[in-house]
Amino acid sequence: MRDIYCSYYTESYDITSYMVSKMGISENELILEPSAGEGTFIDEILERKIKVRIDALDINKDAILKMQKKYSNIADVNVRLTDTLLDETLDSYANSEIWLKNTDILLDEQLDLFSYKGGHYDRVIGNPPYGAWQNYEKRELLKKKYAGQYIKETYTLFLLRSLSVLKKGGRLSFIIPDTFLFLNMHEKLRKILLTNAKIEEILIFPSKFFPGVSFGYSNLSIITMEKCDRSEALNNSIRIIKGFKSSAEFEKILSNKFEKHHKIFELKQLDVFTTEKSRFILADDEVSTIIGVSDRKLGDVASVVTGFYSGNNKKFVCAKNENVKNSKGYNVVDINKIAYTTSLTGTDGVGEVYIPYVKSSSSTRYKRAEDEWFVRWDSETVKFYNTDRKARYQNSQYYFKKGIAIPMVKSKEIKATLMENRVFDQSIVGIFPTDEKDMDYLLALMNSDVINRLIHIINPTANNSSNYVKQLPYRVPSLKDRKRIEENVEKILALNITTDSEQIEKLHRQNNELIEKAYL
Repeated sequence: MRDIYCSYYTESYDITSYMVSKMGISENELILEPSAGEGTFIDEILERKIKVRIDALDINKDAILKMQKKYSNIADVNVRLTDTLLDETLDSYANSEIWLKNTDILLDEQLDLFSYKGGHYDRVIGNPPYGAWQNYEKRELLKKKYAGQYIKETYTLFLLRSLSVLKKGGRLSFIIPDTFLFLNMHEKLRKILLTNAKIEEILIFPSKFFPGVSFGYSNLSIITMEKCDRSEALNNSIRIIKGFKSSAEFEKILSNKFEKHHKIFELKQLDVFTTEKSRFILADDEVSTIIGVSDRKLGDVASVVTGFYSGNNKKFVCAKNENVKNSKGYNVVDINKIAYTTSLTGTDGVGEVYIPYVKSSSSTRYKRAEDEWFVRWDSETVKFYNTDRKARYQNSQYYFKKGIAIPMVKSKEIKATLMENRVFDQSIVGIFPTDEKDMDYLLALMNSDVINRLIHIINPTANNSSNYVKQLPYRVPSLKDRKRIEENVEKILALNITTDSEQIEKLHRQNNELIEKAYL
């Protein structure tokens, strides 16, 4: 179930059982559930008949009241609706205690106090909200409180907050998207986790394992960690497991029983911490070394930028015909209004004019078979692009220049194409070599299997954003091999991309082998 707070309630026994087991809960411990929701983790803890106190917090008052009703009639459980977590209690409990508080844990002042004194809870377990909307006033408060963090993503703030109120030696288990492992925006979060906790284990699995959730852009993960000092944290090794076919396999992991399809990575926290942007690189040693130690990146030899947005594509962008992929709702261009200008200010003295436009993915590598999209480019309309708040006339110094286009949306394999005398859409990442002599080699490189594997490892989400593309390791083959690659590219560009596909594929395979040799 998903509510207005972007909470995805945990409704999988395999997940809750694994996470509670990883907590290693003992009697009389103080446990925090910072986003208690329907109390699924609490149910699992109570099933184990361990006398503990659980502070169950939630920003949703209805959720708190439902839990109060749910647990009030259970024998051997004392339920307390409270506005304070600071009351003195006995060291041991005659019954399990559930204290319910309706609060925003990101701003709760009592949790501030727990954080300042170095921790309060023995265990923290949770399924925080993902991407919950924050009004602008709250955003300003969060920016000050969590300086340097990406405050638009709530799950990362919940993770930081929960770690701050955990005692040294205390354990935490969260189910969260796996994007914290590699996205640039979460670099500071990774550095805090790597230096303040021993990350014991991370399971990565498809979001479909979690009922009611299906992220197209990432997987889910369960992270288990123990709070400690910096030296202990950096000496720790992390076990990361991928390749699950069902959540039923989680129980076997508790007994170190693995299936052949499981992929297991052992990473030293110090190695992750010292990797560029402290990114988790989940690959074999050879590929990890390429990413970790390459002196040059693609961004060192080329400008890597995002393209143009009209502000209203259905109004200003037309398709060649109705058969163009994803053209539903777009007008078909009037061929009498097509122009071939390279003016950044648009065509003067005419009415409605359209120019060829590089948009969306290509069905072919190296070059596109035809212009399928056109964007309006008369001078009055270009003036509108420059002033409209929704339009993005960005990186215009690269419009009409010779470069390489790859789609922003990731697919099974990258198909890079040459573009020249064209404006390119924001759905395209444009690559413009500093030295144009590198153009042919870069075109072959961006179509290679090596680069395809590396971009999926550096950023496993659904997007090839420019910030990740420019971080790709850049290696050059021997002079002999590079010359051969460049000759092959020239041959490909001279061939007919449709009728000569077999010959093009043969030349592409030769390029692949030569580039593979340079990288591996």
